[in-house]
Amino acid sequence: MANTLAPNGFQQFQGTGTTPSYEQTALAIASGNTVPIFTGDPVVQATGTTGIGTGYITQASAPAALSITSVAVTSGVATVTFSTATAPAVGSTIVITGLATTNSPLNGAFTVLSATTTAVTFNVPFQTLALNSVTVTGYVYIPVAGVFVGCKYLSTSQKRTVWSSYWPGSDANGDVYAYVITDPNAQFLVQTANSNTTATAVGLANVGQNIGISYSQYGASPATVNGNTATGQSTFFADQYTLAANYPAGYASAGALPFRIVSLLNYQTSAPSASPLMSINGSDPTTAYNKIVVGFNYAMPNRPGAGI
Repeated sequence: MANTLAPNGFQQFQGTGTTPSYEQTALAIASGNTVPIFTGDPVVQATGTTGIGTGYITQASAPAALSITSVAVTSGVATVTFSTATAPAVGSTIVITGLATTNSPLNGAFTVLSATTTAVTFNVPFQTLALNSVTVTGYVYIPVAGVFVGCKYLSTSQKRTVWSSYWPGSDANGDVYAYVITDPNAQFLVQTANSNTTATAVGLANVGQNIGISYSQYGASPATVNGNTATGQSTFFADQYTLAANYPAGYASAGALPFRIVSLLNYQTSAPSASPLMSINGSDPTTAYNKIVVGFNYAMPNRPGAGI
């Protein structure tokens, strides 16, 4: 049976501890955070105008593209200039592609050392380079802090503590107490789709590869939106477009993607069509929008290098 698009985020499949809670960590959402966060959403650490973590979490997003206008390297430190509304997080990964000839050593993945809304710096293994008045694309990848599974907060309107499957983006008096799966051994069941072109099945050849996230599905009508406020459920999916063979940043970005494909749901080595689970949406591993099992690849609990 062909699958249909109905993403509901990252649902825990296994991990440390026992169902239904497995292993969770208490983190905080700022009461002034107006971005809703839904059950099954990946979350990241919130940052300020200089890319430094605030101690709070916020909803994760798809890899952000930067239109780079100049690059300069002095004493082994690169400064990349661009324009964006939010400073890339210190400790995140920036991937640069498209530079040729003498500037080609700057193509690759680098850890952000400092940031503003107009520039980032990072170390490079060479001393000097200048590149001005160009438009080059860079991509920023922020490590996930975990997967959100609910919260509680003191409701301004109801004058009591409210337990909720999602953070609506307002109505809290004080910080919001968030429940987040941070277990580095956790695995999640998630539907696949494609944010850039027509989706196809994510197949056996993709097991072991890294994959990113999105909730903006190509060609969906009506358009896929950020979360379901009626159920509190996420609408994130594993984005087939971010697989290294499809993505403009290619294999340079693969190590920075947040999840790794562990297996396919309902895959059988022989006669998969005979499985009684084939009638369940997402369980047909041969058609688009199939579900896969993923684990953390580039998450804060288990990543090397600089923190945010």
